[in-house]
Amino acid sequence: MRRIGSNLRPAEQKPQRNLRNIIRYSDEEKPRNDYPKRIISPSLPKKCCSDRNRELVGNVREIDGFKFCYKICQKCGHAVRYFYPAVKTNDDTLREYRAFKRYLSQ
Repeated sequence: MRRIGSNLRPAEQKPQRNLRNIIRYSDEEKPRNDYPKRIISPSLPKKCCSDRNRELVGNVREIDGFKFCYKICQKCGHAVRYFYPAVKTNDDTLREYRAFKRYLSQ
């Protein structure tokens, strides 16, 4: 999923983000949930990996106005970092971008 607005700011205005991913994909190790330090996950999802089977792990976090969480399949252990759709934001650039897109769609 592409994050809307992340490429609108000039490089010198982008805040320093700590987007370190705690998920390590490995087929040699068995799936393990050591949240918040590390999550070991199979490298590819299986047929069982659907929204119904994925459970939320830990808290919802927010970095630079984008909320995300970690979700793990209850059956096979495949983990993903899930970004929620951006609905509200305090960022002026993103608000202007959305207003411009609404204007173009009319």
